[in-house]
Amino acid sequence: MTTMQQARRTGTRALTTGALAALLFVAAPVAASAAASHTAGAGSPAAAARVFTCAQVDADLPNLFARECNSDHWGPISDFDVVDRRTKARFHCETGWAEGNLWLQGQNCRKASTGS
Repeated sequence: MTTMQQARRTGTRALTTGALAALLFVAAPVAASAAASHTAGAGSPAAAARVFTCAQVDADLPNLFARECNSDHWGPISDFDVVDRRTKARFHCETGWAEGNLWLQGQNCRKASTGS
């Protein structure tokens, strides 16, 4: 084997090892997060519904749309509550989407008890 072939083989091996290490570095937190949410019991904090308080909530059940919420989450959400800051009305939604503090929408929502 020539020196050039040996250098290429060593370089390829280093790239493969580096790519595998990067993949494991990225995949480990995702797997740990998925495992934690999967194993969370009904009474654990991970299983508790997320609560968003919003300045304006327009509920046309089973859907709702809310603006100016206390959220920094962008993307899909599930099992969450929305509280109207003005009226204190509370709604529980199964699925939805949040755009940070700008707005969120919920599907399969129902009016929830306020606990008072």
